[in-house]
Amino acid sequence: MDRKRAVKRWRDYFEEISNVEFEHPAVPFASPVYGPVQKITVSETEAALRKMKSGKATGPDDLPADLWKSKGWCPADWMTEFQSGCC
Repeated sequence: MDRKRAVKRWRDYFEEISNVEFEHPAVPFASPVYGPVQKITVSETEAALRKMKSGKATGPDDLPADLWKSKGWCPADWMTEFQSGCC
């Protein structure tokens, strides 16, 4: 295959995959919770912190797991109070 045909084929291919709409899965819907919501406990927060993997990319908060798991401070108490205040 000559170079011009190869370039054209690649251009066509990338144009096709850039302009084709794909079906997206439906976003799961959870029904609202009515009534009192159980408060998050410090032990639940600590368990969640232990499950976080170090050295991974940050989430939307832009804070790495290493920060939350650092030994310099104990974020579990603060995070529990913060999350419980949001509900």
